[in-house]
Amino acid sequence: MLRDLARAFAGEIQLTERQGSILLAVSGVVFSITAISYRAVESATEWQFLAYRGGSTALAMVLLIWARRGGRPVRLRGTTPRTVFAGIVLASSSMFYILALSRTSAATTLFLLASAPVFAAIIARVALHEQVARATLIAIGFTGVGIAVMVGTGIEAGSTTGVVLALCIPVTIAVFNVVLRSDSTSDPVVPALIAGITLGSVAAVVALAQTGLSVSLRDGLLACLTGGVALGIGLPLFNLGHRSVAAAKVSLLLMTEIVLAPLWVWIWPGETPSLGTLAGGAIVLATVAWLVTRSSGSAVAADTPTIPH
Repeated sequence: MLRDLARAFAGEIQLTERQGSILLAVSGVVFSITAISYRAVESATEWQFLAYRGGSTALAMVLLIWARRGGRPVRLRGTTPRTVFAGIVLASSSMFYILALSRTSAATTLFLLASAPVFAAIIARVALHEQVARATLIAIGFTGVGIAVMVGTGIEAGSTTGVVLALCIPVTIAVFNVVLRSDSTSDPVVPALIAGITLGSVAAVVALAQTGLSVSLRDGLLACLTGGVALGIGLPLFNLGHRSVAAAKVSLLLMTEIVLAPLWVWIWPGETPSLGTLAGGAIVLATVAWLVTRSSGSAVAADTPTIPH
């Protein structure tokens, strides 16, 4: 497996569907460490955390570009305005993710993130004039019910701002996916690099205007863990794996992140989600799982997998 992974990374072979599925599931596990890493922060502000996360993400992408130079080199010259826009949108999504985690529960944030494929179907219909199948329309309806249950719970808990920020995540991710589909020649590493630079720069400016960039070694390492490791390792695994797996299965395999991230913070530091959050999240997860297992001809949303955080 490891030998095949190295050869696939160099562009020498194509992974089997089973190997690709394993990589996607593992990438979801890697991505899931972001929530618990942020919860473990002691004193760093959200903007300080984002500055180090963005910077470490950019550094990881630079190292990835360097590592791929001998096999499948990343072509930066072909960067288009759409690619730049996709990178900015991805940076916004990452920002919303951390800002939401600081204001509402990880379960609410992640369950709302799971609805991204449905939002992608809606946006693809508007932007790309794609037909929305009956199954997708049904999924949109049930997802709306699940979101309504979670939003109602969040408002009652006094975390309205956090819920609104969490709702921005699936929307921006959906926009990102649709933009990438309309610019299929773009290497996924390029918008990730742009996202890291954008996020790190914007967050650093805000942090400097507030409290500065000085953080403890522990907090700095935790931030870099979510950028340099979660994205630096998870993203290459995702990019390699999804090319060998049917589009309808990609979002389903990435559910490892959606399920595990709230579980980690539930185990430690004991962040117990409300009954309404669990009920609404269960509706969203079940709806997306049902949608992505439909045939490719009837699941538009399944072709636009959730980009991990």
